[in-house]
Amino acid sequence: MRLAILSNVTVSVLAGMLAKEHAVWTPSGFDTWLQTALEPPRELVDFAPEVVYVLLDARFAPLSASAEQVGQAIASLRARLPGVPVIAPDLARLAADWGDAFHDERMWKLGAMPFSLKGLQALRNLTGLKKVLALDLDNTLWKGVVGEDGVAGIEPDVRFQREIKALKDRGTLLVALSRNNAADVEDVWDDPRMALKREDFVAFGVDWNEKSDNLAKIAADLKLGTDAFVFVDDNPAERARMRAARPEVAVPEFPPPLADYFPPRAVTAEDLAKTELYRAEAQRKALAASGLSVYDYLKTLEIWAEVHPARPEEFARIAQLSQKSNQFNVLTHRYSEDEVARFASDPARILLAVHAGDRFGDQGLIAFAQILFPGATTVCPESNNQAVKQSSNPELLDFVMSCRAMNRHLEFAVQDSLERVLAMRGEMFLRAAWRRTERNAPVRDLFDRLGYSLLDASEDARAYELNLLNVPLRHYAVHVKGELG
Repeated sequence: MRLAILSNVTVSVLAGMLAKEHAVWTPSGFDTWLQTALEPPRELVDFAPEVVYVLLDARFAPLSASAEQVGQAIASLRARLPGVPVIAPDLARLAADWGDAFHDERMWKLGAMPFSLKGLQALRNLTGLKKVLALDLDNTLWKGVVGEDGVAGIEPDVRFQREIKALKDRGTLLVALSRNNAADVEDVWDDPRMALKREDFVAFGVDWNEKSDNLAKIAADLKLGTDAFVFVDDNPAERARMRAARPEVAVPEFPPPLADYFPPRAVTAEDLAKTELYRAEAQRKALAASGLSVYDYLKTLEIWAEVHPARPEEFARIAQLSQKSNQFNVLTHRYSEDEVARFASDPARILLAVHAGDRFGDQGLIAFAQILFPGATTVCPESNNQAVKQSSNPELLDFVMSCRAMNRHLEFAVQDSLERVLAMRGEMFLRAAWRRTERNAPVRDLFDRLGYSLLDASEDARAYELNLLNVPLRHYAVHVKGELG
């Protein structure tokens, strides 16, 4: 993502932490946030942030603006960057659960940066894309303890549940984490007073195990990182336990400012169907546990893929995949929707979109690939402006797939489609590369598996070439249809 951070204190350390996964813009100079908000400079506008965070901390640096001026500045920023969420979290409230551990006076004296390492982690957890909202139940979604009071004795928090329901309808996944007897909870979902129903959740960790352990297990089942989770619990002790066990999980105070973690954004068709997509995934896992061989399992799924040049209605989803996909992402370029639109209309590029599904349902647009042809010049956005080194051969600039579609032979189907496109243009070779990020180890050997020849390798990068006149025969359990089928 493209993140802009305005602050009355030094945030260079935080920006450095975030830059490992995001493009980060901060204004030059110290305590220039007010001027920047009132008159956004051209650099900020050109940066085109997807989210702006205004971090104002008065612990050691009293604000030079009144509450009214702060409100006016934030309103001005929103007006000048229409459609961009501007989030100004209450840092005093965010720090409430941490107490003195959130700040470090020594850091303030050394570099005008007031946050401790724990405080920096909490701020890092606040930013970026969150995908899952993990919720306690008793005294969180309802007042009372269902195991003691029974369904009739609890009082659903309808307002809070409706807020959560709206997030779910925009694509946020919901998970229940509760120390409870599962049987006691089941009857709650049928209560007509409840705004949330059982089918709104993709997973349940309702037992007497540690909530942090259940969260980690659910994250593995969903093929998501635990840092994609926001954990909400009314109990300060439970929040402290989660922070201690899983410091990468965002744990806000209660009641939580959910909009700070799930800001409004463009919604795709895949977002709207996300809960159903993950439920279908549970059915696939049940089939996988039936004892079939891997190939027979994939054949039984009846997987299909449709590969075609990207269409305008798909640009938002392709940009979203570039932003959110970390595991199956060979070079991890992050794109905006406008950039995707430019790529699709550039004659020096081929941008392919991949839809897929199986007997359990349509998975939507799950992957994209982009080829850059000789003669084009480009700069990789959100990759420290590193220029792409063009050879005399086409280069596979992007090969990105949603983690929920991995391990189903779809990469072979996409590769065959890429080769078909190149053959139609008379090309003989295709270059490709893998560059290490924190999470893309699963595709380190992707091009080896696809039959490319290794040209150069280091611990953090690998370069490949494929001779299109000597392509290996691939056997895979995917029916490819559409324009390139």
